[in-house]
Amino acid sequence: MKMGIKTTNKTIIILVVIWSTLFLFSSLPFKQVESNISEKENTFSNFKFNDTYVYDLIRKQVDLGPRYPGSEGIENARHLITSQLNQTKWKIDFQNFTEIWNTENITCVNIICEPKERNHSEQAFLLLAHYDTRLWANKDPDPQKKKDPVPGANDGASGVAVALELGKILLDYYNSTNFQLVFFDAEDQGEIYDWNWLVGSRYYANSPDFLNENLSFGILLDMVGAEDAVFKRERNSWNNAKELVSWIWDEAHSLNFQNYFSTSFFGPIHDDHVPLLEKGLPTIDIIDEFGIRFKQWHTTSDNMTFIDTETIAVVGLTLESALSGLINETEFISNLPSVNFQNPIILSSPIILILLWAVKRSYTRKKDFN
Repeated sequence: MKMGIKTTNKTIIILVVIWSTLFLFSSLPFKQVESNISEKENTFSNFKFNDTYVYDLIRKQVDLGPRYPGSEGIENARHLITSQLNQTKWKIDFQNFTEIWNTENITCVNIICEPKERNHSEQAFLLLAHYDTRLWANKDPDPQKKKDPVPGANDGASGVAVALELGKILLDYYNSTNFQLVFFDAEDQGEIYDWNWLVGSRYYANSPDFLNENLSFGILLDMVGAEDAVFKRERNSWNNAKELVSWIWDEAHSLNFQNYFSTSFFGPIHDDHVPLLEKGLPTIDIIDEFGIRFKQWHTTSDNMTFIDTETIAVVGLTLESALSGLINETEFISNLPSVNFQNPIILSSPIILILLWAVKRSYTRKKDFN
C-alpha cells in the first residue's frame, strides 16, 4: 500500500512537470516567420502617419471633459470624431441604442465610418476603438477620488485618434477603400451600478451592421499612447487569431519596434474584440499592459501627462506599414481562418482535470491506507 501511494505521488509530479513544460513553451517567444506582406525598407521617410496630429486629437478629446454614456462630453466627442473626416469622402452612420443605467434610459451611440467608394462585393477590415471614458476612477490610490471621472487620455482617446489618422491616410494616400472605422460607446462602465462591460461592441456584434457585412478581420486599439508602453500578445487574440497577431508583430519587428511589441503574453483580456471573436471574425487587441505598466488605468491620472508621441508613432507606423501593404495581398486575407472562439482557460482545462483526478486518487489511497 505504501508503494501505491508513492507511485501515485510520482504520477502527480510527472503530470505537474508536463503541464508546467507545456505552459512554459506556450509562453516562449514564437519563431519569427516570413511576413505575408512584402518586405519594406527600414526607413520612415515615405510614411504619412502624423503622431503630432494624433497627440493633438487626444488632447482635444480630453479637453471635452468626462465622456461617459449619455453625457454632454460624449456627445461633443461624437462631433469631434466625425469632424475629422471629409464628408465628401466618408459615409458616417450612427448606431443608436438605449440601455438602462441606474434606473435611467441612456441613449448610446456607436459610430461606423467607411469610405464612400468602398466596394461591398469585396471583404473589408475593421479598425476599432471605444470612445467613452469611465464614470468612476475606482482604481485611484486616493480614496477621495474613486468616484471622480477618468479623463481617458490613454484609455479611450488614444485608440480613437490613432484609428482616425490611419483611416484618413489609408484613403487619402494609399487609395484603400475597403475598410471601416468603428467607435464603440459604453465599453468602460462595467460594475458601475448595474452596467456591464463591452455594451457597445456587444450590441454591434449582434446587429445587421456587423452580421450582414463582408468582413475579413478586425484590429482593436486600446490604450496605445502611454509612455514606456509594451504591447504583449494578448491571449484571446493569440488563441483565436494567431495569424493576424503574427503578421502585425512581425511587421513591428521589421521596423525595429521589438522593444514595444513584445513576444511575451498578456491576459486573456475581456475587451471589445471578444464579441467579434465570438461571432467568428479574426480580431486582435493591441493593448498596453494596464495596471502593471500603465498604472494610471482607471484613475484620475489618465491624462495628457503620460501620453507619449513616440509610443503613438510606433503603433501608427506599424499599422500603416502593415495595412498599406495589405492592399494587394488578397491571398493573405483569404487564408485567415474563421474563429471558433475559445477562452485560453478552457483550453487548459483537460490538463487541470487530470491533475485534480490524480490528487483525488492520491487522497483516496491515503485514506484507505490509514
